[in-house]
Amino acid sequence: MMRQIVMTSAATVGLLLGSTAIASDNAPDYGSQIEDSASPKVNVSATLEEEHELVSSSSGSSPSDVVYWRATASLCLLTDIAGFVTELAASCAEGEELADAALECDAESYALGALFRAERLPSGNLGTPELVSEGSCVTTADLLDAAAREFASLPIEPSPLHVQPPDGWTLINVDTITYTDDAPQEFETELLGVPVVIRAVPAEFSWDYDDGSAPLVTDHPGAPYPDGSVGHTYTASGEVTIRLTTTWRGQFQIAGTPTWTDVPGSATTSTTAGPITVHEASTRLVEDPAG
Repeated sequence: MMRQIVMTSAATVGLLLGSTAIASDNAPDYGSQIEDSASPKVNVSATLEEEHELVSSSSGSSPSDVVYWRATASLCLLTDIAGFVTELAASCAEGEELADAALECDAESYALGALFRAERLPSGNLGTPELVSEGSCVTTADLLDAAAREFASLPIEPSPLHVQPPDGWTLINVDTITYTDDAPQEFETELLGVPVVIRAVPAEFSWDYDDGSAPLVTDHPGAPYPDGSVGHTYTASGEVTIRLTTTWRGQFQIAGTPTWTDVPGSATTSTTAGPITVHEASTRLVEDPAG
């Protein structure tokens, strides 16, 4: 089946094919003939993760013997006395036949560009480019394992912990209100060369009131007075440090697609408020100053 190769990232294509061996953000200078993708030197069965590792290995500061990159490209069929020749070009000239028909991906996937390789010549220039992969429509299923690894390393900001009364003290036998917020946190990144958004969503809140009682576990963040729905009543005076542990679940979406996909695993953060002094209030009769 004939497909036109689609490019995804300008940062990974800055190689002047067959002319220099520099990495640049400028558009590639196409016009090089490429070898048949059936070349035994090309690993055509590499997984998406293996392909990404190949591209990553070519982006370091030290020149490598073999360079891999993804590129904006068309494969144009040319005819000469030797028969059909395939040329790598920014676009096919008028009258030239595309070697590939358009790669079309649905709204839930991402068009990942073609993967090329070239050996570095003794001069430092790149040799004849070879087509490794013609590109593919990447789905969230292809990225799930990478998303789980990325979620596990996210710098999630701990949930804020608010206490009422707010001045560092409270009373026994009176509700001490606690609350936080349940806003998701979003992070833009790339997974295997595909731009994604990963978000951490609060799933559970565990409130430890530091008086020997079991933590209060809720799936809602509570609210300030007068709508407070999470709190604790102390029965003895003293000094306490309230701790909130939030459990987060992960989701991600391919940039530009509408659907969020759950990520395996969870993460936790911890927040403390205190020290807070718990006072015991006492009552006494006093004379009415009004007489």
